[in-house]
Amino acid sequence: MDEANFKGLIVVPFRDREENLAVFAPYLEEYLTSVDVKVLIVNQEEGAYFNRAKLCNIGFDFSKDNFDYFIFHDVDLLPLEVDYSYADKPTHLARRLDYLGYKPCYADNFGGVTLFDKESFVKVNGFSNEYWGWGGEDDDLRMRCVREGLTLGYRPGMFKSIPHPESTPAPGEAVNSHPHYQQNNTKFWTFARNPQDHYYRNEGLTTLKYEVLQVEKTPRYTKITVSV
Repeated sequence: MDEANFKGLIVVPFRDREENLAVFAPYLEEYLTSVDVKVLIVNQEEGAYFNRAKLCNIGFDFSKDNFDYFIFHDVDLLPLEVDYSYADKPTHLARRLDYLGYKPCYADNFGGVTLFDKESFVKVNGFSNEYWGWGGEDDDLRMRCVREGLTLGYRPGMFKSIPHPESTPAPGEAVNSHPHYQQNNTKFWTFARNPQDHYYRNEGLTTLKYEVLQVEKTPRYTKITVSV
């Protein structure tokens, strides 16, 4: 298949960010004029702590038969200069962020906006489903790629951040005050420091459980509400 004909899906993990979505959705519609990319909002019902990674897995599983590649995309990041076209390897797009002076927050950052072809995402068994609250899931995903010997790609995407009440802590703030932060941090570093650890082959897409409670279609996106 010609890469120009590849169909992409932007998967947006979501909860309680209606004001952000009201800005994000029309902005993205105007921006996406040269690639065949649709948008899926995966809304987590109230109750459990937010699980960004699991919502990304759900978005992939729900839509995998209809798309060739997937872009996991935070709702508070607006593209300024971003290439959303197909890539045949895991590719980080959110390299330059306005609130960091358009520099990566750290060299190996793999969060915010990340693109996967279908084959690579299946090979790493998707995200872990066990990162609740804030932090760690994107680093775990990158390490899964490393363990599977996948080449990582980086595009110098430039994004503007939309303010929101529960923002990622700024440098010097107490990130460990976020729910589950220490647990997530321990989980990732236990994985990263053991080169023989391939736990992810038995935890991820293959162990994903969820229930779709509602499907809502709008001209700009499809929104599913899920129980995790």
